[in-house]
Amino acid sequence: MFKRFVPIVMLVGLVFLVAAACSSDPEPTATPARSSPPTIPPVPTAATATETDSETNGQTDDQEGTPIAVSLQDPGGSGEYKFESSDPNFSVVGEDEHVEITFSVGETVTFTLSGETEFHTFTVTNDEIDIDVDVESGETETVTFTFDQAGTFQLICIPHERLGMIATIIVR
Repeated sequence: MFKRFVPIVMLVGLVFLVAAACSSDPEPTATPARSSPPTIPPVPTAATATETDSETNGQTDDQEGTPIAVSLQDPGGSGEYKFESSDPNFSVVGEDEHVEITFSVGETVTFTLSGETEFHTFTVTNDEIDIDVDVESGETETVTFTFDQAGTFQLICIPHERLGMIATIIVR
């Protein structure tokens, strides 16, 4: 008897669920009053944050740093993931051809970042150095930054870090 009762209860429950889902009584809806969309402030980029922050690094909007062109390379372009520049501050060291970029404390640099065929980032993984720039495929971005403290900092491309797109920034 119990074996017949279970399917009947399940069938009755299913009928109630279907009936509730197909109910034709729409709930009353309120028509919202039209209003203008909220104003969203612009998201600061590393370039705007460093160019306008004259209290921390002495820069003004019209100050330019030493220009350094950096190619953000990938297999669709140069054949491998890496940061490349002909600037003398860039050097390749060791058997693994690790890139080191050297600056002096107080040096202001304007990086011109060019992406090859993929999306890249130019990101320093240190809270005290605010460089985090997105570079779309085939696009060019610039960021000006004053290195105001000595240290060794890791530079990565976030989506390609595990593929070896890392470098070291040394500030002396």
